[in-house]
Amino acid sequence: MWIDITHTLSETVAPWPGDTPFAMKFFSTKEENGSANIGEITGSNHIGTHMDAAKHVANDGWTMEQVEIERLIGDATVLVFTESTTITRKDLQQCSIEGTIVLFKTRDIADPTEFPTAIATLTTDAIDYLADIGVQVVGVDVPSVDPLDSETLENHHRFAHHEMYHIENLRLDDVTAGYYHFIGLPLKIKNADAAYMRAVVAKK
Repeated sequence: MWIDITHTLSETVAPWPGDTPFAMKFFSTKEENGSANIGEITGSNHIGTHMDAAKHVANDGWTMEQVEIERLIGDATVLVFTESTTITRKDLQQCSIEGTIVLFKTRDIADPTEFPTAIATLTTDAIDYLADIGVQVVGVDVPSVDPLDSETLENHHRFAHHEMYHIENLRLDDVTAGYYHFIGLPLKIKNADAAYMRAVVAKK
């Protein structure tokens, strides 16, 4: 059974403070034009469940239309760190990790309508360890892979350095630790720094 680990996009989803909030409206309706309802969306690329491109932190970084989609379909390990504020190399060395995708559950309930005041994050050394063991994709259930007050975005840069993909704001409420099949498909948008993603897992 596939589990949808994507937050539903709506006007109630809290944006990053200062970012353009998400909105969906019909700019033409069947009542008006006699044929069909036609909608449009606006909002930051970093709202809800999304994948960052290297362009987010580097002007010459790769963009969303360049994603190697096969890297986002495969075996994944879900690790639970709901009691941690920092996840280190030592923490990860004690975990059994299978596949090239690792998803971190750091909250029992991820409420997208409330922007958190603090989040759990990986250390840069932990990211180096994941790269060393062949992990290509990391997903988190919080709005960023860096501390919320970070101005240097060291973890974003570390993922880009290792050419690893990272996904933010997953919904892992109904997922337990273990091994899964994973599919995560971001929108293919030219020159984009990030894109909304639909992601699912199924227990192996």
